Amino acid sequence: MNDPLAVWHEEHGNFAKLLNLLEGQLNLFHRSQTPNYALMLDIMCYMTHYPDLLHHPREDCAFEIVKKRTPSLGWLVDELMAEHTVALQNSAQLVADLDSVVNGAIMPRESVETPGREYIAHFRHHMAREEADMFPIVAKTLNARDWAAIDATVKPAVDPLFGTNAPRQYEVLRREIVREAGAGAEA
Repeated sequence: MNDPLAVWHEEHGNFAKLLNLLEGQLNLFHRSQTPNYALMLDIMCYMTHYPDLLHHPREDCAFEIVKKRTPSLGWLVDELMAEHTVALQNSAQLVADLDSVVNGAIMPRESVETPGREYIAHFRHHMAREEADMFPIVAKTLNARDWAAIDATVKPAVDPLFGTNAPRQYEVLRREIVREAGAGAEA
């Protein structure tokens, strides 16, 4: 797939799957069950490594080009880029909290559930804004030379979870995604 916006749209779909899995784990609290904290940590480790370090920086480069060419949209670019920063900060904190729990720390459920739900809501809202408000503008504004410049600035990378050769650390998470997809197909 050579169309960067199509790649981003597909990645958003993948991120949504992970947010759904994370939400499903958080929902276990309300059924008096214990969530799989290690699975939640795997999800958030992925979110801090792929979207935060590769996906969002590429978007930021594209958004900056839009801002330069259409200064009247600077407010939208600034808001979306600020949301990337918030996502980065929130995901790092959630990873730290989940890592503590996985390693034996006793924490009130609210200290995981509340930031987890806020992260999910923020990320979903952010993706919806990008898809509806920014991606159509990016499609009209950027040309092949712009995309080449973005590639030179932030190298495209194979997705470590949804790509063809996922590292071993994501093996359990991949199986859970497949399991969830199968369960969704049966419903």
